Amino acid sequence: MLKAKTKFKKGAASFYIVAFSTLILVVIAASFTTVILSEMAMSENDELSQSAYDAALAGLEDAKVAFANYQKCKQGGVSSGAVSCAQIDAMVKNPDCGMVAKILGRNSTGEEVLVEEKSNYSGGVSNNMQQAYTCVKIGATLSNYTSTLTEEDTTRVVRVKLANGVRARQIQRVKISWYSTKEYSSVAGSNYNFPIIPNENKLAFPPFRTTSIALPPMLSVGLVQTADVFALNDFAIVSGNRTNRGTVFLVPTKDYAYASKTQTDAYNNDLSVNYIGTCNGRTESVCRENGGLISVPQVVKTNDQTAKNFPFAVLCSNGRNAGGDFACSTWLELPQPIGGDRSDETFMFVVTLPYGQPSTSFSLEFYCADGTVCSGAGGAAGSGSNKAEISGTQIEIDSTGRANNLYRRILTRMEPADTSFPFPLYAIELLKPNPTPSESLLIKPGIVTSEYNFY
Repeated sequence: MLKAKTKFKKGAASFYIVAFSTLILVVIAASFTTVILSEMAMSENDELSQSAYDAALAGLEDAKVAFANYQKCKQGGVSSGAVSCAQIDAMVKNPDCGMVAKILGRNSTGEEVLVEEKSNYSGGVSNNMQQAYTCVKIGATLSNYTSTLTEEDTTRVVRVKLANGVRARQIQRVKISWYSTKEYSSVAGSNYNFPIIPNENKLAFPPFRTTSIALPPMLSVGLVQTADVFALNDFAIVSGNRTNRGTVFLVPTKDYAYASKTQTDAYNNDLSVNYIGTCNGRTESVCRENGGLISVPQVVKTNDQTAKNFPFAVLCSNGRNAGGDFACSTWLELPQPIGGDRSDETFMFVVTLPYGQPSTSFSLEFYCADGTVCSGAGGAAGSGSNKAEISGTQIEIDSTGRANNLYRRILTRMEPADTSFPFPLYAIELLKPNPTPSESLLIKPGIVTSEYNFY
């Protein structure tokens, strides 16, 4: 009987090995290709995004020039732009996307403005990235004043200018809010690190902690005001419920027991000193949402040299309050100045970050009497409520830039230059943090001259 012999083709194993190896290499190559194409697309998008951002910045710079032209017109000058002062005033009151282009004469139709690119090689001008700012608006009438305090810039002096004919004497309250979600989102952890109150029976200034910064921080808010006619010594006295200045120190707390005390609870059992508490009988939930209230007598007392100006406790939310983007919020009732009604020209607030850290955004909102519509002599109402709008205190610029089909938008607040009302931030300041005895000396040359020179 013959046995069947199984025959194998030589090289079959090599064929399968080569086939599988080729398949694996193709997959790897395809993966690398996908990664490379993805990186190239991301790089191109990043470049376009940066170019669009640069175009938006170009629109922001043009907006500054356009607003400077507007200020020149408001101060009695003549427009140096392509349109008249009357036209500029109308555009600022009713802003549209093409207002900056029209004011500066970039084009007369208000269409997008192309950004020119200069080549370092040929020296020519092109627009290869198709950069342009497409919409730039200038808002001069705003619902609030917002800014940020930092370690390098710890103080803001806010000269209040009201819109729609509202007079300074009509303002009865200001709402102070600070420490926004923007700062909170950059802090590790889910809870704020509220300042430690040293003594349970006494609300004092919180200690400065270098190892664990208090969040939110303490805030100082100063009121400066006068009547139309005043004397310098009016700033050092109080008269009934009137004062020309006052400074409140606001200490955040998460303990309702501190913020729930009313004016009937004497601070430290001494009726001559300040009271703590800004909730004034409100429930905890209402106080957290709407803030407390510092009354006129309490504000006046902060300028009383016979009383101690202790800080006020402000109940803050552990995140942000329900009414906005800020963690802390309280109301300040405003007294009238000595000798008459509040002047429109000398109504100011000084907001300070006493410990210099952390960076803190804040907001000021101004309100007329409850139950009234905050309007001017002509009956023009800003918001249709008792909330007043401001105009000239700050401007808001909304600029959108484009690069090809990718857009970037910038929204920023700026302080308009007020050359008719300059003020110094500091009379003098020593900046060295830990000076030696010799370095702490202030040396001033004893030279007196009528010329304005630097020595």
